[in-house]
Amino acid sequence: MKRKYHQRTGQICLLLLAATLCWGCATPQETANLQQSINILFDRVQKLENQVQGMQGTEQKADLYARMEELQVKIGSLTGQLEEQQRQISRLGTAAPAAAPPSSSAAPGPSYAAAPSAATEPAATPKIVIKEEKNPEKAMYDNALQLYQQGKFLEARKEAKNFVDKYPKSDLADNALFLIGEAYYSEKSYKEAIESYQQLLDRYPKGNKVPSALLKQAGSFQKLGDATAARILYERIAESYPGTPQAQLAAKELKQLP
Repeated sequence: MKRKYHQRTGQICLLLLAATLCWGCATPQETANLQQSINILFDRVQKLENQVQGMQGTEQKADLYARMEELQVKIGSLTGQLEEQQRQISRLGTAAPAAAPPSSSAAPGPSYAAAPSAATEPAATPKIVIKEEKNPEKAMYDNALQLYQQGKFLEARKEAKNFVDKYPKSDLADNALFLIGEAYYSEKSYKEAIESYQQLLDRYPKGNKVPSALLKQAGSFQKLGDATAARILYERIAESYPGTPQAQLAAKELKQLP
């Protein structure tokens, strides 16, 4: 199990490196390749999250959970860079001057003005196409998640809120509230993140996102310099959810608090 875990971690790191190396390219194709790398990376994180439940060692679970949290932050950073690159490509495409028609004295040859190519036309901004889903509920949640992956945190929050309003009894409703908190957390809006995680705790106290929401809420208080509130929440996680990755991480954070 440990060997497989290191292999998976190594594969994820390679994907991150590949995505980072692609940066600096300014062609639509390479931008699309970067987006594909991010999607693959996110899929790997999702699969690892599912496999955590089947692991036996609590310490290994906690370590893997922490690594997944770090990867999610990196995904948000990469997707934010991708969005900026897409805007640059779009600006370059629309600002490109039209080629002057060849003069009568010019030597015969192919004319780029007469036969526009992909290099002279405005570059198309690559986008992730949301596949049509038979289940509109899941499609709506996936859209909110996708916006978050792209670093569009405001749009992600709006879509996730609309999802909760429309499907309050959905199995994904607590995930949508957690996504709202994560979007605020990614923007370092820790007070708003705390409020969003609290909504999840109040509305879905038996949901599977409760331990994670408590952990991120404690982390938000810690970021704000409120060590007392953070300590209370870390202790609550350790006592209420013993043996879970969240409890293991809470115990580690408690040791670092003043």
